[in-house]
Amino acid sequence: MAKFLWGSATAAYQCEGGWKEGGKGMSNWETFCHSEKNVVNPVTGDVASDHYHRYEEDIRMLSEGGQNAYRFSIAWTRIIPKGVGERSREGIEFYHRILDTCKKYKVEPLVTLYHYDLPQGLFEKGGWENRDTVQAYIEYAKVCFEEFGDKVKLWATVNEPNYETICCYGRGNYPPNVQDLSRRWKAMYHLLLASAGAVSAYKDMKGKGQIGIVSDSYSIEALKDTPEYKEAIYMADLFYNRCVNEVSVNGVYSQGFIDKLKSDGFDLSYMLEEDKETFIKGKVDYLGINAYDRTLVKPYSGGETVMTANNTGDGKTKNETIIKGWFALDEDPYTEKNAWGCELYPKAVYNLLMQLKEIYPHTPIIITENGLGYYDKLEDGCVHDEYRVEFLKSYLEWIKKAIDDGCDVRGYFVWSTMDLYSWINGYKKRYGLVYVDYDNDNNRIPKDSYYWYKQYILSEGEKFNAKIQ
Repeated sequence: MAKFLWGSATAAYQCEGGWKEGGKGMSNWETFCHSEKNVVNPVTGDVASDHYHRYEEDIRMLSEGGQNAYRFSIAWTRIIPKGVGERSREGIEFYHRILDTCKKYKVEPLVTLYHYDLPQGLFEKGGWENRDTVQAYIEYAKVCFEEFGDKVKLWATVNEPNYETICCYGRGNYPPNVQDLSRRWKAMYHLLLASAGAVSAYKDMKGKGQIGIVSDSYSIEALKDTPEYKEAIYMADLFYNRCVNEVSVNGVYSQGFIDKLKSDGFDLSYMLEEDKETFIKGKVDYLGINAYDRTLVKPYSGGETVMTANNTGDGKTKNETIIKGWFALDEDPYTEKNAWGCELYPKAVYNLLMQLKEIYPHTPIIITENGLGYYDKLEDGCVHDEYRVEFLKSYLEWIKKAIDDGCDVRGYFVWSTMDLYSWINGYKKRYGLVYVDYDNDNNRIPKDSYYWYKQYILSEGEKFNAKIQ
C-alpha cells in the first residue's frame, strides 16, 4: 500500500438485496429475518439498498466523492450456495463485475470474506460451534482467492469475532438468539481458527496481497483510578479485545485469557493441540479496527451475567452489561450519546490506537469502520447531517494525532458507503454518506457528510500519505 486508503464500507447482507437472485443460497440472516424471532425491528434485507442492481452507481458515487477504496464483503451463499459443495458461476461473476467496476473507477477493493451471514445449512448443524464449519470456510476462502486473487490485494478474513459472538451468545439478539457465554467462547475460537486457516491458505497459495482480520476493538477506560477499577479494565480488555487480537497478531492466545476461562470452569476441550500450528502460521499482515466508541467499565459487584442492548433508539431498553466475575459497564453522565446509547467520545480512537501501537508495535492498522448512526431527515432533497460531519472530523483529528505519535495507520473507512440495513436495528438507524430513499425506488442522495468527506480528503489527505511512505 503506497497510498493512504480513503474509503467507506458496506457488508453483503446489509446492502445487496437480490436475496433470491443469481443462484444465491439461504443464509442464517435470511432465515432469521423471515422468522417469528425477528420482533425488535421486524424488517428484512430482501431488498436492502439494492446494491445488487445498483453497485456501479454506488461505486461511481464513491469515486466521485474522492474516495480511493471500497470495503465490501462477499456473501458466502453467492459463491457456494449451500456452504459446501458446488460453487455458483453466477455468484462468482457478480463479484467479478463489482471488482471490475472498482478498477474502472480507480477504487482499491478491500474484500471481507465473512461478515455475519453464514450459509443456513451450516448454521443448522451448529454454525461456528461446529468445527466442521471451520474447514467449510477455509474451502470457501480458497475459492475466493483462486477466483479473485488477481483483482484483490487486500483481504479481511472475518468481521468482528467479538461483536458477532456477543450478539449471538451474549445479548441473544442475533441468530441463534441465545445467552450462553460458554457457547460464545467456543464459536469465537472456531471463527478465529477459520481466520487463521484462511490466512495460512492464502500464504500457501502465494497470494500477492495482504490479509488481515477485522476486529471491533475498544479503548477500555474507567472513571476512577483505583486497583479495583484497573482490574476491571484488565478483565474487559481480555473479554473484548485480547481474546481476538492476541491470537490474530501473535498467533498465541493471551495466557491471562485462557487462565480466566479455566478458572470460570468453561469447557475448553475444543481447543486442540494441533490448532496451535495453524494459529502461528495464520498470523495476520494487518489489523483491521472497527472503531466507534470507548468501553467504560467498573468492578463487578455481584449478580448474574446480564447483556442487553438498545436496538430501538426509543430509550425503552438500556445498554447494560454485567459479566459475572469479570466487570460491569459504567456510564459517564456528562458525555453526549446518540439515541442508541453510543457515546460520542472521539478521543477514544486515539487512546485505542496508542494502546495497539504499544502492544503490537510491528502490525499495521487500517480503520475498517468508523461512523455514526442517526435518525437522518430528508428535507427539500437534502440531508444536513452536521452531527456526522463533526463526529467524523473529530475522529480523524485524533487518528492523525495517533499517526503523528508513531502509530502505523494505513487507511480509514467510513461506515457506511450508503444507508443500509443495520442488522437488528433495522433501517431507521442510518450511517451512510449517501441517503437511500427506501420509499422512492431506493434513490441515492448524497448527504452533507459525503461532500464534507470529499473536501477533507482533498485538503487533508496528503498529510496522512506522508506518514506511510
